Amino acid sequence: MKMYRQQNEMTQEDLAELLEVSDKSISKWELGKGYPSKKNMVKISEVLQVPLEVLMIEEQTEDNRFAKSLKYSFVSYCIIFGLTLFIRVIRNGNEYSNILSRDLSDILKIVLIEFGQNAYFALLPAIIIGLVFYLYIFPKERDD
Repeated sequence: MKMYRQQNEMTQEDLAELLEVSDKSISKWELGKGYPSKKNMVKISEVLQVPLEVLMIEEQTEDNRFAKSLKYSFVSYCIIFGLTLFIRVIRNGNEYSNILSRDLSDILKIVLIEFGQNAYFALLPAIIIGLVFYLYIFPKERDD
C-alpha cells in the first residue's frame, strides 16, 4: 500500500484525511500491524487507483512470507537439533552404551538433560535462519 500511496505522491496524512481515519491507522496498515476494514479497502482502491484484488493479494503475500519463514525456522531447528544430538551421542557413545540397563528414572533424566541442552544449542541458529529467509531471501524472490 505504501508504494501505491507514494506513486500517487500522497503522504500518510493525505490518505488518512481522504479515508477519514488517523495517520496512525495508515502507518499500522503499511507496516502490516493491522488491516483496513472492507469499506476502507474499497476506498483505498479507488483513491490510489489500484485494483482491489492487487491490494488483497499483497496482504496475503506478506502473511505467506511470514508463515514460510516460520516453517523454514522450524525445519532448520529440527535439523540442527537432530545433528547436535547425533554428534553428542557419537562423541559420548561409551557413556550411553549401557543406558537400557539403567533405571527408568535415570533414562528419563538423561533424555531430558540431553534434550534441554540440544534444544538450547539449536534455537539461536534456527531463529537466525528464519530471519534470513524472512528479511533477505523471500523479498528477493518477490522482486524477481
